[in-house]
Amino acid sequence: MEEPGSKLNSSWSGIKLSQNTGIRIRAPWNRCEYKTLHQLKLPRKAMAAAPHLNSDALREILECPICMESFTEEHLRPKLLHCGHTICKQCLEKLLANSINGIRCPFCSKITRITSLAQLTDNLTVLKIIDTTGLGEVVGLLMCKVCGRRLPRHFCKSCSLVLCEPCKETSHMPQGHRVIAIKEAAEERRREFGTRLARLRELMGDLQKRKAALEGVSRDLQSRYKAVLQDYSKEERKIQEELARSRKFFTTSLSEVEKVNSQVMEEQAYLLNLAEVQIMSRCDYFLAKIKQGDIALLEEAADEEEPELTNSLPRELTLQEVELLKVSHVGPLQIGQVVKKPRTVNVEESLIETAASSSASFREPDFVQEEASCTPNSSPAKPRMPEAATSIQQCYFIKKMGSKGSLPGMFNLPVSLHVTLQGEVLVADRGNFRIQVFTRKGFLKEIRRSPSGIDSFVLSFLGADLPNLTPLSVTMNCHGLIGVTDSYDNSVKVYTMDGHCVACHRSQLSKPWGIAALPSGQFVVTDVEGGKLWCFTVDRGMGVVKYSCLCSAVRPKFVTCDAEGTIYFTQGLGLNLENRQYEHHLEGGFSIGSVGPDGQLGRQISHFFSENEDFRCIAGMCVDSRGDLIVADSSRKEILHFPKGGGYNILIREGLTCPVGIAITPKGQLLVLDCWDHCIKIYSYHLRRYSTP
Repeated sequence: MEEPGSKLNSSWSGIKLSQNTGIRIRAPWNRCEYKTLHQLKLPRKAMAAAPHLNSDALREILECPICMESFTEEHLRPKLLHCGHTICKQCLEKLLANSINGIRCPFCSKITRITSLAQLTDNLTVLKIIDTTGLGEVVGLLMCKVCGRRLPRHFCKSCSLVLCEPCKETSHMPQGHRVIAIKEAAEERRREFGTRLARLRELMGDLQKRKAALEGVSRDLQSRYKAVLQDYSKEERKIQEELARSRKFFTTSLSEVEKVNSQVMEEQAYLLNLAEVQIMSRCDYFLAKIKQGDIALLEEAADEEEPELTNSLPRELTLQEVELLKVSHVGPLQIGQVVKKPRTVNVEESLIETAASSSASFREPDFVQEEASCTPNSSPAKPRMPEAATSIQQCYFIKKMGSKGSLPGMFNLPVSLHVTLQGEVLVADRGNFRIQVFTRKGFLKEIRRSPSGIDSFVLSFLGADLPNLTPLSVTMNCHGLIGVTDSYDNSVKVYTMDGHCVACHRSQLSKPWGIAALPSGQFVVTDVEGGKLWCFTVDRGMGVVKYSCLCSAVRPKFVTCDAEGTIYFTQGLGLNLENRQYEHHLEGGFSIGSVGPDGQLGRQISHFFSENEDFRCIAGMCVDSRGDLIVADSSRKEILHFPKGGGYNILIREGLTCPVGIAITPKGQLLVLDCWDHCIKIYSYHLRRYSTP
């Protein structure tokens, strides 16, 4: 047992009883601090705070400094001397028995003059700590794991137990166990955890380096993809240039043949006209002879020879007949192929600098071609191709919707497409005699022709079939009314979304075809055979309340309009050369005109919209949010883009068989209606290049 005086120089460091209380107890105690300690209330979370308590400071509070036993509520009850020190009742009885005038404090030598221990007050703070259930459990966890009555001072590394001094001397040291101080054992454990923490942090650093290296590899791969795509574009431009030169040479040769044949035909026409004049002159001569008198007629010689007027005409014409000598290719034309080679990347090395350098060396392709230098021995400069003819496809295929059939969601020769502001898709399914309506979730409903009650009765009585709706074009205005041109009876019909027909107009219409809705809610209809554009005002309850001629045009067929009310329409007769069935609904236009809502003509796009490009069969149009015109050419099998400021681009150049309708969704996707494929093809619509001026 330690000497009582050894506690005088002990370090009474502060103790933080709980992370939540924030109360520090300092020693030696005096009466001034008693009230603060007396008001101490430990929370129920004291059990969770057990690992954070300072065992040395707690030992100085809960142990008698003389006998080193823990205070209890009975024999070892804590008593306060007048000097403020606390000693257990058992030790005070021994001190009082050995003194006459009172008890001398073994720590500060002050005398507490009493004759009985009943005159000393209890240390209520220590009793309160012992009494608290939560802290009692905490204290129990901090006690010696062998006896459970004293606070531990040592740690047995052989048994991994905390021990008090008596248990160490009696139980573990005789057995040769390795026992060290608690503080020293705790420091060893902290150093061990610190080593593990440093190792984990080093591992985390290695993972971050691997992650950065992987990102560098990804950037390097992306730059390589773009570089390969640039190489492909260059080769594609070369082939386009060759095709352009071939087309120019072919057209020049054809023009020379046409010129030679024209000279022969003109010469033959001249000779025929000359012979005709001679014959007419001889006819007049003989008419004059017939009118002469008998004597005068007989006096002239009758043996005059008749001249051969047609001897000078050639019996045969020498013309040059042309035909196309096709240059066949073995297999499809390919510009290049993707060659895959294995590549091993060491992810443990940092590739950030390599990826950065490779990405820095990558440049966007320059689509402006260099001018060919002309030398005396060199060939003439190559014709400069527009950008649209050399750029890659700008819209990428996403998915296909629909197939051939008559069930809901299936199509049979669809001819027209329209997308509403709410994203609903209307399709004129001509082969199935209906209008189909789709939402983002799929098929919604179909609209068919519903005859009047008297027509239905008469047709049913005669045993005839009900008339079909044969739609050519479909649209919807801002009031939710669906406009349809019907080739069955050459009329314009207006339906509600419920399929109820609110208007049917035939007056002054020869062959109505295209229909579009103006921002004001009016409908614009093209009359192919009548050569006019009509504007209709429709009321849901009264039908067509007003109609007027907007302008005249040459065979206007397909029509669309932009947000400002400008109307674009096709003119002329363009034929799809692959239309061997001669389906009239696949005939289109070969030029585009525009007119304002006031009837004033505007921008025109002629048949040859570029030096080497022309329309062949325009079968559908729409206008995007920027006012750019998008055209579907069914004969070229391409989708063309005409910016509002001029120029053009080719958006889609492959994957289409017969595009006849086109529209843009509110989400910015491009819908193309493929008639011969009986489906809707969905493409992304992101323009990343400038149009050609």
